[in-house]
Amino acid sequence: MDTIVFGTPHPPNSTLTPYRSLVRVTSPAVEPVTLSMAKTQCRIDTNAEDEYIQNLIAVARQYVEDVLDITLCTTVWETRYDLFPIWAIVLPRAPMAAGNVTVTYRNGDGTTATLTSAAGDFQVDTKSIPGRIFPLWARSWPPTRGDENSVVVQFTAGYGADGTNVPPAAKHLILMLVAHLFESRQPAVVGGVTSVPYTFDTLLAASGLGINYR
Repeated sequence: MDTIVFGTPHPPNSTLTPYRSLVRVTSPAVEPVTLSMAKTQCRIDTNAEDEYIQNLIAVARQYVEDVLDITLCTTVWETRYDLFPIWAIVLPRAPMAAGNVTVTYRNGDGTTATLTSAAGDFQVDTKSIPGRIFPLWARSWPPTRGDENSVVVQFTAGYGADGTNVPPAAKHLILMLVAHLFESRQPAVVGGVTSVPYTFDTLLAASGLGINYR
């Protein structure tokens, strides 16, 4: 089979490359909002439920990330694909952060090989949202065996390690959800089922985070 060689790159495509799986390799070192911020939102001035509130912060942050398909604080992700695409691999969980990107793939004989951005084996575009990786100029991705999970990409995403640069809307979404979960500890209330307050849904929809590339 002839090898396809591209002389010019394709224009950026914001559509995510379909992946077989997405796994969080490392969790963020800190949460986007502090315990103090959450307690203020919940109007709590005691320490009796600090651990519970801290857990709610993690739950709320992960919910916001999952719904918007974004990463708030620095996290390492791993995606798996059956094949390389023709050109760019558009990665999920924007924004893509600076750092080494590793691509491990299975050759036709079943052996594995590794490419890294640090070694200059391919190009990385962290400016696009979502981020993407693509072959070097006039090059193509190597051939693979083509069975399940033949290509594994590990990359870093997030607005930074300390939460300072996380968008205010995302922080407020977390705080609102924490307060709601703190007050509503059961899945239903007497007389009916209540959902997350409408103000939360409105802010979620209007935040503009993550929806532009779906």
